[in-house]
Amino acid sequence: MICFCISFEITCRPRRGPLQQTRWVHNGAVSRRLAQYIEGVTMSAQRVKTNEALIDTIDQLKAQSRNTGAALWRDVALRLEKSRSNWSQPNLSRLSRHAEGEKFVLVPGKLLGSGEVSGKQIVAAFSFSAGAREKIEAAGGETMTIAELMDKNPSGKGVFILG
Repeated sequence: MICFCISFEITCRPRRGPLQQTRWVHNGAVSRRLAQYIEGVTMSAQRVKTNEALIDTIDQLKAQSRNTGAALWRDVALRLEKSRSNWSQPNLSRLSRHAEGEKFVLVPGKLLGSGEVSGKQIVAAFSFSAGAREKIEAAGGETMTIAELMDKNPSGKGVFILG
């Protein structure tokens, strides 16, 4: 069935047969939305990531997931594909509270510097605040990017996702 939209009236023509007209008796907004839905017009534009480092990281995560079969990297890639307002932004206090005995900690977002850290942990994140990086390195830990963690631990075993 092929449908055409003329202002508030939708005309539907079957592939074979006579011309059939249907008038939607609603207020204008509903009729326009219905017409756009039938025509396949989306209501909002799809936003595309423009940060080249982020795009490269997501591509590397997906490739690593395909090569090793580790679902961890695919999960992190899907989290980074979301809008930045939905990214994880934990503080160091949450790191010390929830990931005390973990060797590798991964933050799919930005790690913030409020709180204290104890123990020598390897922490990977997309980005760190300056205070968080200083406090982790002062405690004897190590900070790295997600790509560096993928090189160090390709299978993703023993990685704790924080956030």
